[in-house]
Amino acid sequence: MVRRAVCGVVVLALVGLLAVGQQVRVLIVDETATIEESLRIQALARGLRTSGVFAVKALLALPTEPWMDEPFLFVLLFPARGPYVWLLSPGPVQHLPDPLPAVYAGLVDAVNQAFGAARQVRGSADDLYVFLLSLHLQWLGLLVGGTAG
Repeated sequence: MVRRAVCGVVVLALVGLLAVGQQVRVLIVDETATIEESLRIQALARGLRTSGVFAVKALLALPTEPWMDEPFLFVLLFPARGPYVWLLSPGPVQHLPDPLPAVYAGLVDAVNQAFGAARQVRGSADDLYVFLLSLHLQWLGLLVGGTAG
């Protein structure tokens, strides 16, 4: 019952974004070492793209130089090893403005559907490393809120 309510909120938020013609920019970084995981990530990216809500770009590694293109609202980082997927955002989910918490929840749900129990999503509110990496990506200008240039 709770899951349906959350899905309903996510759908309403996404419909609101579509109504104003905005797409959520998401970067997917695939550092995985297996074909199976890369195929799951590819299916995730396709699903996000076909929703019409997300503008998705993919890389094989995080940039180390200042980002000169338009920044992303979210970065999904799939490290080579470990049970986690790091969902990087401009701040902890509870501090994001509406409708971004619902979009965040939608991304978590999409990763859970693609990976099941194989990977667990960790965000800035869950892990200090993710929080610090988000700040670094903002500094590079890759994530919204940055100052690179």
